[in-house]
Amino acid sequence: MKKFTFMFLFLAALVATGSAQNYENYKVEVLGKGLWLIQAVTGMQQSTAYLLEGKKEALLIDACSGQDGLPNVVKDLVGEKPVILALTHGHGDHSGGVKFYPEVWIHPADSASLRRYTTVKKHYVNEGYVFDLGGQKLKVISIPGHSPGSIAFYNKKARYMMTGDGIGSTSVWAHISNDPLTVFLASCKRLESLKDKVDAIYAGHHEQEVKKLTPEYITDMRMAAEGVLNGTIESKPWEFRGRKAMQADYGVAKLIYNPDKLR
Repeated sequence: MKKFTFMFLFLAALVATGSAQNYENYKVEVLGKGLWLIQAVTGMQQSTAYLLEGKKEALLIDACSGQDGLPNVVKDLVGEKPVILALTHGHGDHSGGVKFYPEVWIHPADSASLRRYTTVKKHYVNEGYVFDLGGQKLKVISIPGHSPGSIAFYNKKARYMMTGDGIGSTSVWAHISNDPLTVFLASCKRLESLKDKVDAIYAGHHEQEVKKLTPEYITDMRMAAEGVLNGTIESKPWEFRGRKAMQADYGVAKLIYNPDKLR
């Protein structure tokens, strides 16, 4: 018991000082007081989750692809405080860890992605829903385009947002959605309207960022989408694991899109 207590206090001290923590399957970085980045570092699909601690509850945004140990990492950071799991979207590289939790919050348009989790209780959130954790509030913003149920979490007080894969981590995969590119453009404009009220963007694949994303990245992605739709940007062929699409670049943004689903 003394050994366990010492280790817990040691981990808490690392968090308080802003040091990175390394687990078998995850790396944890402190982004601010009560705010952590949890990066999967093993497995075929690696992605990023975020943990925010309020006075009453904690909110885990995304669950990586199911690498063992996620609940233990979260517990090390927030102790016995109740944890809400919410997803930016339902793709497996962000929802695999749902298996560790009894409940999950997700946009209804992506609920089919979780049909294999038959014992997990699903709560549905839409545009405008607010997670009130006690001293910390995050508002849900609907941003379809990467998936029909993609959402962002906006913290007005702390001036940041978690966007998942909704606008990508330097590049966005809009080609895998059945929605036309005009839907993705509308999502970019919705986020861009908040650009002056945001200092930081926390995306779904931190490990893929070639540079730190700033709010200007949202404008770059909007300009890329507009350029494709009005024909002012030259695109090039793109292919990954046999899947073909087109790529348009603007600033630091790389937009992968389906030329047959523009409008």
